[in-house]
Amino acid sequence: MKFRVLSLFAGLALAAGSPAQEQPAGQPQTVIRTETRVVLVDAVVTDKKGHYVADLTRKDFKVLEDGKEQQLKSFSFEADPASPLAGQKHFLVLFFDNSHMDAGGQMRARQAAGEFIDANAGPNRLMAVVNYSGTLEITQNFTADADRLRQVVSGVKFSVGPSFGNYGNRNSLLALTNLAKNLADVPGRKILVLLTGGFVVSGELLPDMTAAIAMCNKSNVAVYPIDVGGLASGMPDVTRPGRGGPVGPGSPGGGGGRLPMGFNVFGGSRWGSSGVMVAAFQGSRAPGGAGGSAPSGGGASPGGGSRSGGATGGSPPVSPGGSRPTSPTSGTGTTSTGRGNSATGGSGTTNLNNSMGNVRSAGNVILPPTAPFADARQEALYMLADGTGGFVIVNTNDLMGGMERILKEQDQYYLLSYTPPESAEGSCHGLKVKVDRGGTIVRARTGYCNVKPADLLAGKPAEKTLEGLAEAARPGAIKPLLALPFFFTGANTARVNVAAEIPTDAIKFEKVKGKQHAEVNILGIAYRQDGTVGARFSDTVKLDLEDKHAVEEFRKKPMHYDTQFDVASGQYDFKLVLAPSGSQDFGKIERPLAVEPFDGKQFAMSAVAFSLHVMPVSSVDAGLDALLTEGRSPLIAQNYQFTPTGESRFKATDQVRLYLELYEPDETATNPPKLGVRLTIFDSKTGQPKTDGTMEVTRFATAGNPMVAVPMQIPVGQLGAGAYRCEFTATDGLGRTAQRKVEIEVE
Repeated sequence: MKFRVLSLFAGLALAAGSPAQEQPAGQPQTVIRTETRVVLVDAVVTDKKGHYVADLTRKDFKVLEDGKEQQLKSFSFEADPASPLAGQKHFLVLFFDNSHMDAGGQMRARQAAGEFIDANAGPNRLMAVVNYSGTLEITQNFTADADRLRQVVSGVKFSVGPSFGNYGNRNSLLALTNLAKNLADVPGRKILVLLTGGFVVSGELLPDMTAAIAMCNKSNVAVYPIDVGGLASGMPDVTRPGRGGPVGPGSPGGGGGRLPMGFNVFGGSRWGSSGVMVAAFQGSRAPGGAGGSAPSGGGASPGGGSRSGGATGGSPPVSPGGSRPTSPTSGTGTTSTGRGNSATGGSGTTNLNNSMGNVRSAGNVILPPTAPFADARQEALYMLADGTGGFVIVNTNDLMGGMERILKEQDQYYLLSYTPPESAEGSCHGLKVKVDRGGTIVRARTGYCNVKPADLLAGKPAEKTLEGLAEAARPGAIKPLLALPFFFTGANTARVNVAAEIPTDAIKFEKVKGKQHAEVNILGIAYRQDGTVGARFSDTVKLDLEDKHAVEEFRKKPMHYDTQFDVASGQYDFKLVLAPSGSQDFGKIERPLAVEPFDGKQFAMSAVAFSLHVMPVSSVDAGLDALLTEGRSPLIAQNYQFTPTGESRFKATDQVRLYLELYEPDETATNPPKLGVRLTIFDSKTGQPKTDGTMEVTRFATAGNPMVAVPMQIPVGQLGAGAYRCEFTATDGLGRTAQRKVEIEVE
């Protein structure tokens, strides 16, 4: 089964791991690593006829970050035998975007790819094959076996047809983003050949495009799109001015609407005799629509998977229950305070150090300039190529020749490095490379984002302190609440959403640069049954409040923290440890984490994520942009973002919603099996059912995607005080079922 767009792609990086280990010791990797205070930039330089310029020296180059020239620390030309990277293995990915190619285009692309493989696969030229048909599949990991590659390319089942509209376009970009993320550990400059029919990037998809370019740049992946549509009459055979790259092999280089969506009670049906109704998001399954729309955040994958293309217009599905959540903090996690309220302190303002700063500005920094073009479908191709340092092949029937031209760039680039200026975590910066020689054209990535690593405290004294506290028998004085809902991202792999509510009494503030400042170090470790570490993360949450009055308001509510980590199926003992700076107190909570086996072929259900805060994605675009650029996956269903909560005890006045995912193995293109979710709430003491009802969720499914994001609401106000067991039973109309049980309390 081809699984959904956010597969971990870990196999791709692992497959390249063995060759990578064969590198000479000390050989640098061509990636941006702002955490080591070095930025590496590769630049391809050609003359106006497209010939590579190979005789430049360090003094010929200038690298500008945000318009300011930087002092180069190192310089090399990778085709030079004396280069430190000379002789390294090269990695190339053939990415078949079947969702945007018709059958004829797919046949042409695969035939050309087969010829290309025969002519170019070799010991130092490792290739991988990836297919995207609404879901993404790594068909072949990196290998030099030409016979195997050719067999895989020619034997892949074609897509049922092109998928257009914002839904399919957004998922294509998300697939590219996550593929690039998992190529980060593959050494050197990776070439990704994108074989596609092109697609339109509307305003609401710009954050997704920003995220894709940012992740490619972070992982040193250069994208080379090829429009498989072939020679088009009336189309120019040159790029528009300012574009850096050829249109056809050997040619000179030049420099959406949405469907309406509302909210309704499903079918007007009621739950049993209590009269409690199942709330559902009413929307169309069809992606996109005609007509334009104003730019918006566009939304992210629900749990990292597909995202609905519904409009953000109309009323929110439920009362938000508070103001909008704060933006993510410090790269790894997101913090806010209170039960669905943003962190504010009276007249003062809480600055939780938004990890991505002004994300819309970041998009303006990273995205290459655009202009009207004869074929709007090709705009996305130019943006990806210009943003990552590749070039576009369009308006040609010689696809094989185009791939040959791309291959020449595997070592025809200059590698430059510099020490970047100090900048805020999460800030994004524009890059420009200039060459002091007339008649030359330079191609290089457009920027990078200073995003924290997932294990921020690795190797630091704070890490050792927290590890010691995690292993110690004594409990912590700070008692956080914790939830660990997980969502399958591939066969026997899952993404765990960590949601914690942290008491604020022990967080100590001191005046720093006119603000009330505090920091909280956080460590999470998932231990396997044998005591080894299955996954981990660490972070520092930085809090800056306006004044002491803001601190007083801050202490009235718990601080919300959330992050994500990937883990294999299995049984784990998860420990979360936290230590506020300047305090002798620490917090610790331990929870079992059981991620059952999942082969991607069975009907299944994710864990359940409760939420006290749901917002239309258009209301939280900045936060969503930040998460996308960071490589994280917000929970989104029907164009609403769900912030998971660590709470399991709710007030009767709370608006308690939930997010879950179904995984349907039968990917019927036009007629998916009927899907439903039954929720029965039992009194934990008596075992008697309090409510019982079934919601049909087939309309939330999307053709070609086995993941279905389901939003629901828990009617806590009609349950009364007490302890309850919520049992979820999903059915797919073919007799298959999946179940989850969750305990809650109502006060």
